[in-house]
Amino acid sequence: MDTSPARDNNEPEFPCFLCGVCCSRYQVRITLGEARRISEKLGIGWDEFLEGYTDSRWPGETSLLLIHKNKRCVFLKKSAGEPVHTCSIHPFKPSSCIQWTPGPFRRECQEGLRTYWRLDVDEQGRLTGKPEELERFCGFLSSFSLDPAEPEE
Repeated sequence: MDTSPARDNNEPEFPCFLCGVCCSRYQVRITLGEARRISEKLGIGWDEFLEGYTDSRWPGETSLLLIHKNKRCVFLKKSAGEPVHTCSIHPFKPSSCIQWTPGPFRRECQEGLRTYWRLDVDEQGRLTGKPEELERFCGFLSSFSLDPAEPEE
C-alpha cells in the first residue's frame, strides 16, 4: 500500500482501518433530528433511546451526547479475535461521525496503528515498521471489499 500519494489538501491518502480509537476517545454529539432518526432506524422508543443511549449529564437543548459502554461508543462493536471495530449505525451515522476523516497525523490513527499493528507514521505521513507488519496491515486493507468509509447500498 502506498500512503504517499497526496490528496487535494496535500495530506497523504490514509484509509480508515477500523481501529475504533476515535470512537473510544470522544463522545459523539448528535442533533435531536439525528437522535430521532437513529432511534427510529433501530426500532427503539424515544424514551428508551434517551435513557439507554444518551448521556444525561449533557445540558444541551438542541443536541445530545451518545454514551460510552465498555470505554467506547455504545454503537461501536469489536470483532472477535481481530483488530477491527464496526459501527452498528454506519448506514445512518450522525454528521459528526461522517465529518471525521482519518489521517496519518491524527494522534488517534497513530495510536491505532501502534496498538493494533505495531506501525508508526513518519514525518511525511508514510507508514513505517517491520516489513512483515507492513505486509500484514496492507493485506488487511486490501481485504476490504469496499471502502470502509462508504456504506453498503
